[in-house]
Amino acid sequence: MIADLNPGVSLLIDKGLELMEIPRKIVFGPMAIKEVNEVCSEFSPDGKVFVLSGGKHTTAIADDKVIPVLEEGGLNVKSASLGSQLASLHSVLNILKKVKKHKSSLLLAVGGGKVIDVGKAVSSILGIPYISIPTSAANDGIASPEISYLLKIEITKELAPQKFKARAPIAIIADTKIISRAPRVTLIAGCGDLLAKFVAVKDWELAYKLRGEPYSEYAASLALLSAQLIVKRAKYIKEGLEESARIVVKALIGSGVAMSIAGSSRPASGSEHLFSHALDVLSKKYGFKAAPHGLQVGLGAIMMMWLHGGDWERIRNTLKLLGAPTNAYELGIEPKYIIEALTIAHKIRPDRYTILGSAGLTAEAAERLAKETEVI
Repeated sequence: MIADLNPGVSLLIDKGLELMEIPRKIVFGPMAIKEVNEVCSEFSPDGKVFVLSGGKHTTAIADDKVIPVLEEGGLNVKSASLGSQLASLHSVLNILKKVKKHKSSLLLAVGGGKVIDVGKAVSSILGIPYISIPTSAANDGIASPEISYLLKIEITKELAPQKFKARAPIAIIADTKIISRAPRVTLIAGCGDLLAKFVAVKDWELAYKLRGEPYSEYAASLALLSAQLIVKRAKYIKEGLEESARIVVKALIGSGVAMSIAGSSRPASGSEHLFSHALDVLSKKYGFKAAPHGLQVGLGAIMMMWLHGGDWERIRNTLKLLGAPTNAYELGIEPKYIIEALTIAHKIRPDRYTILGSAGLTAEAAERLAKETEVI
């Protein structure tokens, strides 16, 4: 079980001490991928490295730009691809067996959110370090010690006797030339995820004031700086150039570090994320296609900032400038599902207090909220 595999963490928690894991090395910029052998050699004492990738695109990057460099450097490399698999308990267990069989001392996650989530989970369960090599800038999971909430619930339920705690990457290699070639929607989704920090920090402050929840002013400030960078540089990001990827990656890394400092996803995930998770739940229930995470979160941030009485129009205007959806029609989701998601969002994480409170929104209040912000 997870607690037995990583007893040091449990001991620290039992003593009431805080555990702060921050990446030790970050290499980002055009052609950063060429540094992969040097970075891996530093963190793999026996040279046994496992490379995990996702679909055809990320597997091609792993096969063409990562694995040959590692093998030329004399490292013992094994690899696997998730293909079309989702980031689920099944995919985690499947990769877990392969990494254990190879007796890898270092794991590389080459890809987007699902690949990095699975790599992060496997790394945490086995107690080996991992390196994050993002091929897109769709969310801040590339640098944080957090995984998808729904995946975390699966792992906790099946493997862990207590709440599952993932680890931050020991290093990040973000090649902005590769990332800039990813579908444009991934970059815009990353911006949506970053603008959400305006809401997440307000929710965190509210939980601190009303529930006495631990709060880190430094982590909150770092998360807000990441969001403010997107507002400030939105017109440059819109161009979709290598520099655009560089700006977004820098902000995503900052947000990930904020979570490491906080020891939770609090500075980066609030009621807007609950709304997005609620849409994901409803998509499985009713069979409609959910939108990319960051786009859903961006829409949620508009509405949740309105509830807070904050500057929701700044979020909406920035999303519009970036070309991101700001209403249900542009998102491709029917208004009725937006309303229902708003009414059940507070149930997604009962332990996380937000502006939605413990009772949530009525259908009437949810509809008014969505209309006031022109989401429907």
